[in-house]
Amino acid sequence: MLSRRTLKPYVAEFLGTALLIVIGDGVVAQCLLSEYQYGTWLSINIAWAAAVSLSSYLADPSPTINPAVTICLALVRPSEGQWKAIPGKLLAQFLGGYVGAALVYINYYSAISAWDPEYTIPGGSILSPTGHHSAGIFSTYPSTYFASNWEAVFSEALGSAVLMFGLLSISDPGNAQRFIAPHLSIFLLLLMIGAALGWQTGYALNPARDFGPRLFSAAIYGSEVFSSSGYYFVVPLFAPILGCIIGAATYDSFLYEGEGSRISDALDKAEGHGRLQLD
Repeated sequence: MLSRRTLKPYVAEFLGTALLIVIGDGVVAQCLLSEYQYGTWLSINIAWAAAVSLSSYLADPSPTINPAVTICLALVRPSEGQWKAIPGKLLAQFLGGYVGAALVYINYYSAISAWDPEYTIPGGSILSPTGHHSAGIFSTYPSTYFASNWEAVFSEALGSAVLMFGLLSISDPGNAQRFIAPHLSIFLLLLMIGAALGWQTGYALNPARDFGPRLFSAAIYGSEVFSSSGYYFVVPLFAPILGCIIGAATYDSFLYEGEGSRISDALDKAEGHGRLQLD
């Protein structure tokens, strides 16, 4: 029988991701629809960072609310029963993103209709006479300056690598005395990434953050939310996974001294410092 205790990790992933989108997409909507009278790029960075930080309080251990982080941890820092829980957690994360986007749309329905009555998509076939593209409220689209989507792949992978590297550093037991407020550290980490690396791709860094709301927006804006900008939706779906693995591999290869990492354990074994070796 399913119990509250059994369901809690999955419910935390769902509610955490939904909260992330309600706050994150909500602040983007407020900024765009008010023509930045009630928000700035900094307020967008702060709200996204605060949403991630707040979601980490929902359970212990904290939900990742990010399929890229969930998959990366299972690959690099495996634990018993981890892979069995992954399908349910990923489903909860993507569903949370979908529901969060629906709530934002309902909340800003009239404002969206007034600001962008054509319901246009960045890079889409329908042109807005005012240059407004409200589909960007819900999911990310690349900068028009990019020569190709490969530049976006690099940007998303870089941001995700910094994210994973920072998360592992904050959660490292060896840093427990220095990061006495880990949730605040997570807030600062996301704020830093958004302020430094967020502009060109909208710093999805999270497949559920982008695909869940994009799937919802397809019901409003049509299937072109997937095909626009050279099928750009593939980039925030897969590049964060690659970036998180790179970030984790870098941290565990050079800095991690604890147990449970496939990478650091393999390096110790290769150097002849396995735990079973006698001096």
